Amino acid sequence: MIEPLSRNLLELLNGIKKYKIRNEILSNLSSLGISWDENFKKFNAHNSRETQKKLALLNNGKNKTFDLNIKQYIAKISEINPQKIEPILIEVKEGNFTSKLWSYALTFWSVPVSAGYGRRIRFIVLDKQNNKIIGIFGLCDPLISSNLRDNYIGWNREQRLERLYSCLTAYVLGAVPPYNHLLGSKLIALCTMMPIVRETFKEKYSNKKTIISGKIKKPDLVFIDTYGAFQKSSIYNKLLNWNYIGYTKGKSYSHIITSNTWELIREFIPKDYFETHGYGQGSSWKLRVLRIGLQNIGLNHEDILSIGWKRAYYIAPLAINWREFLTMKAEEPIYIEYTQESLLAYWQERWLLPREDRLIIKANIAEGLFV
Repeated sequence: MIEPLSRNLLELLNGIKKYKIRNEILSNLSSLGISWDENFKKFNAHNSRETQKKLALLNNGKNKTFDLNIKQYIAKISEINPQKIEPILIEVKEGNFTSKLWSYALTFWSVPVSAGYGRRIRFIVLDKQNNKIIGIFGLCDPLISSNLRDNYIGWNREQRLERLYSCLTAYVLGAVPPYNHLLGSKLIALCTMMPIVRETFKEKYSNKKTIISGKIKKPDLVFIDTYGAFQKSSIYNKLLNWNYIGYTKGKSYSHIITSNTWELIREFIPKDYFETHGYGQGSSWKLRVLRIGLQNIGLNHEDILSIGWKRAYYIAPLAINWREFLTMKAEEPIYIEYTQESLLAYWQERWLLPREDRLIIKANIAEGLFV
């Protein structure tokens, strides 16, 4: 039995430790541009773009060393004939050359990129004319629950549990230089609708039991969604079949997970919580345990997670009857007949060709060829 004096001493030492950790967390966040407002008792991210860039430096492997064999896949503007751009989708496989290409492509991102979770399909998009990287996109399991999405779809809990399997979220999507200056990110967004994507999904997840229910579900991909990094995104603006739905509430934990703040908080999370780390064991595990850890330190978890980073929510349905399928009013999806050729032609005619001259000038300036 612990004596009262010893108990009081332990409580005092624990309180001192919490105080030091709390100050260290505030210092870490301050270095990212997130400060504590004592008057209003809340956190403020004064310049979200700068904060995201700092997080990207920590998270996206910008400090890694890549050999010339990898770097040669980034094109120079002189190696591109915009009118001959033709995408080739290559699925990324762990442990081989495509995985290295993927890691290198991420270094060009100015926002932190997560690793995705649950089911995950990643593609590198190469340009057939020169075998250089146009861009990348990664699809992973969507949030189990999202008021914005769920209200828009109009499904109930039973329908969501059954048909969420047919949805994926684009957790990273965009073009690398110099294709990003040629509106290549719009082309990458269109690539998500190419038949090879849902065919890859079907092949990869046919006859697979789900983790949550243990059932074998229809491997029919009918719905892709994503979130803009900085409120609304120019990538999806006026783009074929990508629809803006609304804004999120502005919660995020990337500023905690990416910095070493996460390691500090872990000390104040009971060990049994780490046994619940797994897909199908509730809503976002990191979000749940962060709340517990922050509460134990004495920080308001709602304030530290709600830093005002509202993100625009977009969807790209792949089937004509996507809503009927997701709400279980239809047994089979009726896919929209997008082909790679039609999507490429749309991108060229609607976005590239009307702006080709000035886009090339912009790409040249970015590459430093002339000012």
